Amino acid sequence: MEKDSIQWIHILRATATFAVIVLHCTIPYGNNYDPQNINWLIATFVNSNVRFCVPIFLMLSGVLLLGKNYSLSDFLKKRISRILLPFLFWSIIYFFMTSPVRSNITQLSFDFFKAMKSGTCYHLWYIYMIIGVYLFLPIINKWISNASKKEILFYLILWLLVLLIDLPVINRLYTVIDLRYFSGFLGYVIFGFYLYRYSKAKTNTWIFIILFIAGNFLTFSLIYIFSKADGAVNKTFYSYLTPNIILSSYSIFMLFKNKKIKESWLTKIMEIISKYSYGIYLCHVFSMMILPKMGIVMKTSYAFVNILGTAFLSLALSLAVVLVLNKLPLGKYISG
Repeated sequence: MEKDSIQWIHILRATATFAVIVLHCTIPYGNNYDPQNINWLIATFVNSNVRFCVPIFLMLSGVLLLGKNYSLSDFLKKRISRILLPFLFWSIIYFFMTSPVRSNITQLSFDFFKAMKSGTCYHLWYIYMIIGVYLFLPIINKWISNASKKEILFYLILWLLVLLIDLPVINRLYTVIDLRYFSGFLGYVIFGFYLYRYSKAKTNTWIFIILFIAGNFLTFSLIYIFSKADGAVNKTFYSYLTPNIILSSYSIFMLFKNKKIKESWLTKIMEIISKYSYGIYLCHVFSMMILPKMGIVMKTSYAFVNILGTAFLSLALSLAVVLVLNKLPLGKYISG
């Protein structure tokens, strides 16, 4: 790909990287249901507006990895090894940060391997998911490379229908037909490839802005309505595999894809963030945990300011940590 054709990918990936940090910074305000508290409403609103983050990572993987000619061994060696070493390094860091001190090595090892079954920190679920997706990509890539536009669209339509059927109320329509082959996060990878390869028409930017706002508003409204009905936070429509999140992700993907981006100091910074996005993702919760220990805490009366301020500080610290690691001998293998 030429520089101009991939710049939007860098900018979008950097945006998604910051968005996932913002999302995690809303947790202290958004987990306890309190509709009378303006901070809960603000946190829910902000959370609803950044839910595109994970789908965008997957869609960009589809752009970069599908429809390409590579061998199974080359793909596994390059992609899986690049994921595993930094993941293992940060899994160990989080384990020791969040677990009680133990003097018994046997018990320590047992507890670590037990924790590794699902992740030593909450955000690492994504790595387990992406490993599963990546293991299947060489297989799906063979199909994608030979499939027609109609065949790929057929898969995506069934993927969307399965996700719709899985929603509350609608899920009573579920049958014993096994449709799991058309479900899950793999659909986003194929969706990203499809939009990049076949969506060439230049649609008015405002259309995608309106769709993005609509998707986010729908998320916020559904979270509010279902939470009010339950008397507790109902996160059903925070799921990345819901139509409202798909709409938001689709619209922001197309918005960036169709946008001519002028190079500036900001785009250069975002390209650096994009380059180290995996390491930043792994590290950002570490930064969120360390900042208060450094005496750096956002303590304004406004949740919006605290959330964005903490997110910017966490992003900056995470990038600094990754850059330092990258400069160390063999550090590039664990920096991400």
